[in-house]
Amino acid sequence: MAVMLQRKPDYPLLTAVGVLIPLGLVMVYSASFMRAYADTGDQLYYTGRQMIAALIGTAGLLAAQRIDYRVWRRFSVHLMAGALFLLLLTLILPASMTEANGARSWIRIGAFSMQPSEIAKLALVIYFADWLSRRGEKLTNVTYGLVPFALMLGVVCGLVMLGRDLGTTIVLVIIAGIVYFAAGANLLHVIGAAVVAGGAFWGLINIAAYRQERIAAWIDPFAHYQGAGYQPVHALYALASGGLFGVGIGQARQKFFWLPEAHTDAIFAIIGEEFGLIGTLFVVTCFLVIAYRGMRIAGRSSDPFAALLATGITAWLVFQALINIAVVTTLIPFTGLTLPFISYGGTSLTVCMTAVGILLNISRYAGNPSPGEIDETVTDTARSRRAASFARLAGWWRNGRARVSGVSRRRSTQRAWGAIRRR
Repeated sequence: MAVMLQRKPDYPLLTAVGVLIPLGLVMVYSASFMRAYADTGDQLYYTGRQMIAALIGTAGLLAAQRIDYRVWRRFSVHLMAGALFLLLLTLILPASMTEANGARSWIRIGAFSMQPSEIAKLALVIYFADWLSRRGEKLTNVTYGLVPFALMLGVVCGLVMLGRDLGTTIVLVIIAGIVYFAAGANLLHVIGAAVVAGGAFWGLINIAAYRQERIAAWIDPFAHYQGAGYQPVHALYALASGGLFGVGIGQARQKFFWLPEAHTDAIFAIIGEEFGLIGTLFVVTCFLVIAYRGMRIAGRSSDPFAALLATGITAWLVFQALINIAVVTTLIPFTGLTLPFISYGGTSLTVCMTAVGILLNISRYAGNPSPGEIDETVTDTARSRRAASFARLAGWWRNGRARVSGVSRRRSTQRAWGAIRRR
């Protein structure tokens, strides 16, 4: 069995995440202490729970960073089955244990609570990365590619939608669509699926009156101030009050019971109020770093499963952040989604940090070792493997797109190995 050479983990990615998490803890306290005191008598209630989640997430990140990413492939079906079971539980258990803000998306047992849809995001990425990387050329066939892919995605999204969580459904569809496209799917199939998904999305909006109200409030939030426009209007007030440099940490006014969900869905608005435009651009820059480093890891991965897994995790974290920011700035209609690593939410923070750990582990195998990163006593066999990796990486970029399941790259790898042996 060939031994894969390990690099150091991707430190720029780790730095970006390491900056966002403590920033999130500070902002959760700043945005929630008044509500926490009013609800529980303890102004550190939400901050304390978030800190516990950050510690658990740190353990998850460190553990996932040490576990070979290929281990997750063995349990992809088990993880998907477990996520589906948890999503089903949110519909079976009493509403008092599962409902929050009109959506049945939680499981609460005493002091313990979790959000299965967050776990489903990671399970979906791992499952589709495994399944799509095994399809090979069959992926371009409707019967073997698009239909089973759409059925599995439909089951997951259907369970989430039965819990009235449209925001999470959108994220799941985006993640799955990007991974499917990166796997080398037929572009016409992707376009057709996007049209169908768009039609379904429009139908879901039209059959629910409260979603139509959100669309109307998005078009003119001030005209619907007493209803669905209340939260968008106060989010805009917060952003406008911050100006260029903000009013100062802890000095935001909208968090004093004006802006609903200030510590969760709308925390980006509080960042804008307290740190101004500079603060919001800093957060956006951190997510741009995550996007660049994540896609770089995917592009440098010679293993199709690793490439798709890195693509899915990166798409999930970045697009969820993009949607949250777009919602707060009223670029799109309001929907409840957390800002990864920053918003209050223990399950979200823990799962996102674990996903970053997996991405860091993939980065240790992506590409090739740089001088000084591995032991200097490298054997001739290891050098041969390194040369073959260079050949695979060159073939990857020549393909123009991450068609990770193509036969052509396997043939080019075989030719590279043949050239090495002839030497």
